[in-house]
Amino acid sequence: MSEDASSPANERHEVRYDPIHGWPVIFAPPRAKRPNSILSPTAQSIPASNPFAEHNEHLTTPEQYADRQPDTKPNTPGWSVRIIPNKYPVLSTPVEGSETGRCEPLEEAAGYHEVIVESPQPIANVCELSDEQFVRIFLSYRERLKGIADEQQYAHATIFKNQGRAAGASQPHVHSQLMATSFVPPMVSTEVEYARRYQSHTGRSYFLDLIEQEQQNIQRIVQQSERLTVYCPYASRFAFEMHLMPHQPQPHFHFATDQEVQETAQLMKRSLVRLQKSIGATEFNYILHTAPFTDDSSSGYCWHWEIYPRLSGIAGWELGQGSYVNPVYPELAAARLAAVKP
Repeated sequence: MSEDASSPANERHEVRYDPIHGWPVIFAPPRAKRPNSILSPTAQSIPASNPFAEHNEHLTTPEQYADRQPDTKPNTPGWSVRIIPNKYPVLSTPVEGSETGRCEPLEEAAGYHEVIVESPQPIANVCELSDEQFVRIFLSYRERLKGIADEQQYAHATIFKNQGRAAGASQPHVHSQLMATSFVPPMVSTEVEYARRYQSHTGRSYFLDLIEQEQQNIQRIVQQSERLTVYCPYASRFAFEMHLMPHQPQPHFHFATDQEVQETAQLMKRSLVRLQKSIGATEFNYILHTAPFTDDSSSGYCWHWEIYPRLSGIAGWELGQGSYVNPVYPELAAARLAAVKP
């Protein structure tokens, strides 16, 4: 992109293609001037009968994992992070036997669908949590993924967070979700296969080259730590989209070191605070991309987190054509986000 194209005053349209998935992104700065082009956050109040709050453990399913005080018992107060089966799961635990009277093959949607309750206190905005609590949350992510991987029952698991109604959250109390599946989601599968082909052809990791290119370019970098970088991707599908990636390729987040997890948590919180302070974005999704459990480092794949601010909805073009329209160039988004002191 030329210097002219990255100028805030520039109005020209440009098409960029995602190098892995191939989808086109049309950058259209004039779209940002439309009336109601940015969705207003929807206020959500936490009900008094909040099942996720401390002392309401009896209102939820039994916990699968918890970061809690050592002298406390499961399903009682005294926890910092609590992971429980989702009451309304997308996936179900395997059922023995098969359904009869069907002509077509039946593949059961078996797996884990869990809720990670991120605070015992009734808080709706995760940015209000302390740095220490963020670290506890991300350590809990890692430990639960490690436990599922050790079971050797499912092919893949991921973690995602929906904050705000625009992002799909039905419960305002801060929480995220985990889904373990018998199949590898197509987006992750495509990324792993691309990384494997890239490494086979070049002898290098695509993700390592990507980070080095972003660090050399510097225009799209939002912030960095010793081990990780946050940047706005070249073909961002959404305005102010960010990716958080370690500098050294490692396919599985559940093998991340304590220091990597701590820096991930710190950068994630700062990234979300930057969104909130710079453009008032309090509704967003973030999702972990991590390799299938049986994948090894030979693919050159690298776990990473993707952050999607929910500033506007997708419409007919995106749904019907597999292309995206973004009114904000990632270079401009990164500059604005980087200017914020979280």
